[in-house]
Amino acid sequence: MPSTPDGVARFRAPSSTPTPAVLPEAAATADHRSLAPGNRIKRAIVHLYAALHRWGEAGWAGSAVGGWGVLQGSVVPGPSDALLIPLGLAEPRRALVLAAWATAGATIGGLIAYAIGAHLLGGVDNSVVGWLGISPESWETRRAQFEHRGWILVALSTISPLSTKVVCLGAGAFGIPAGEFFFALLAGRAARFFAVGLMLRFAGKGVRRVFERWLGRPVETLR
Repeated sequence: MPSTPDGVARFRAPSSTPTPAVLPEAAATADHRSLAPGNRIKRAIVHLYAALHRWGEAGWAGSAVGGWGVLQGSVVPGPSDALLIPLGLAEPRRALVLAAWATAGATIGGLIAYAIGAHLLGGVDNSVVGWLGISPESWETRRAQFEHRGWILVALSTISPLSTKVVCLGAGAFGIPAGEFFFALLAGRAARFFAVGLMLRFAGKGVRRVFERWLGRPVETLR
């Protein structure tokens, strides 16, 4: 307590200026975030990537990639690399293992589509084809294409914009030999997924560093 020269104690009046409060870290983070669409999209990407990263650490990445391959290769629409690419980026060292899972799953899915085509479309006649909105001439043209170049169509569909599901259904409907179909599908799927896997294995770390710079923190901190 300060005193005057004559020894009389002097009381200091409390300051009227309030002491600024220190925001907790969580509140500061929440205050920093904006409601702009760009930030909402960024947060959604961060949450999705964090979930995939945890999925990979838990040992479910391979099963997830293989399971999606079965579904997408048979009846479910969607990109065949939908899980391989993000999970491969999350764990670049396991990209080739994930590519093997993707190949196995997509091949099994293609076999399911082949079986569906063989059992549901293999015995249709021209009247049924017309009911489906396909002219008999067009149907016979497709049959001739599959009979002469069926395995080529199957292999090319895996690495081109052609729908592999539709081609697999057609292969079953038009009676491509099962062994010929299997090896063509397996070779095409393996070529596609292992090419993606190699890119993720050797370029995935660079892509991940770019993502971390955009994110502002290492991937390991996402929990």
